[in-house]
Amino acid sequence: MGHVSVADHRAAVARLLGDGSLERLTLDRHAAGRRLAADLVAADDLPRFDNSAMDGYAVCPGAPDQRSYPVVGDVPAGSAPDFVLAPGEAARVMTGARVPDGTVAVVPVERTDASPTGPAPQHVTVDLDPAPGQHVRSRGEDVTAGSVIAAAGSAVTPALIALGRSSGCTTVDVHVPTRVAVIATGAELAPPEADPGAGGIHESNSDMVAALAEAAGCDVRRVEVCSDEPTDLRSLLAELDADPGIDVVVTTGGVSAGAYEVVRQVCSPLPTFDFVHLAMQPGGPQGLGCFGSTPVVCLPGTPVGAFVAFHVLVRPALDRRHGVPAARPGHAAYAGRTRHTRAGRVQFLTSVLHDDGTVCAPDARHLTALAAANCLIEVPEAVDQLIDGDVVTVHLL
Repeated sequence: MGHVSVADHRAAVARLLGDGSLERLTLDRHAAGRRLAADLVAADDLPRFDNSAMDGYAVCPGAPDQRSYPVVGDVPAGSAPDFVLAPGEAARVMTGARVPDGTVAVVPVERTDASPTGPAPQHVTVDLDPAPGQHVRSRGEDVTAGSVIAAAGSAVTPALIALGRSSGCTTVDVHVPTRVAVIATGAELAPPEADPGAGGIHESNSDMVAALAEAAGCDVRRVEVCSDEPTDLRSLLAELDADPGIDVVVTTGGVSAGAYEVVRQVCSPLPTFDFVHLAMQPGGPQGLGCFGSTPVVCLPGTPVGAFVAFHVLVRPALDRRHGVPAARPGHAAYAGRTRHTRAGRVQFLTSVLHDDGTVCAPDARHLTALAAANCLIEVPEAVDQLIDGDVVTVHLL
């Protein structure tokens, strides 16, 4: 086995997975959650025209102290007034309605003597001197046509759908979800409904990794559990390679140097594969390559090792394919007993970041610690212990 750094293997996974594909979607609820592949540019001004922010009366005072106005029109939302307010005139307008040309301000109905319902009166009296522009939303005051309203890499959120549609956008260019197949290997693995027997264990990696992939924005097409028989795995990999609906295969287990490491047995003879042991704990044994034309990423078989390796090595490559900006690690103060670590390899400890900014690290070998974790502490190769108060690098999960 070769020995490579975590950074080098992460880069190798990114090269293997490469760039994802793009598609144009209608800007509607079905685009939610995707990442923009190009800047979203407003097609129209927002608002599209000067409009009223209140139910009330558009006025064009003829004198500074004018209080009474003849009402020369009635403008419900959705209509375009075909008249111009002359000095001294008013028109009833509804919220969102286009105000007539000549409008100086809008007076809310509650500041007038008019009824809020029924037909428009012939005259209206107001109880204030309106300031110019009061309760008038000017054309383009929120967005101007041709301006960027969301940069490439931004997520399509419900709020962005509202902004984009209101700005005249009808479609978006987005990244296509990576179509993934997951294979958990191991003769000892028993399905959830089966008795594992004296030497078996309950299988969990397949759906754990599938859920991690879905959380990364992937479209998980197949989830399989395979025995340690090389012919079975070879046949399954060939089937997935022949499927045009699969972009990437992720396997767990069978990557170490033992006698029954089926992934390594099947794939290491292929010139397109490389199996290495990273200076990393957990998740040191790794493999990657192409089976036929399909990229395959091979993770270790322990649930904690597979979980950590996915986050550290695979998730960044998937984020890149999906247009997600690279995550930036944070920092926190380690709190707890002195913890001795193994120098010479990067360690990722499943940990809990608290609201007070401190982070603790239960025994990372246990799945109970994994289930409770909301972050990983990264311990550099040169560090052999963590002491209460040490500032550590934290990767949120």
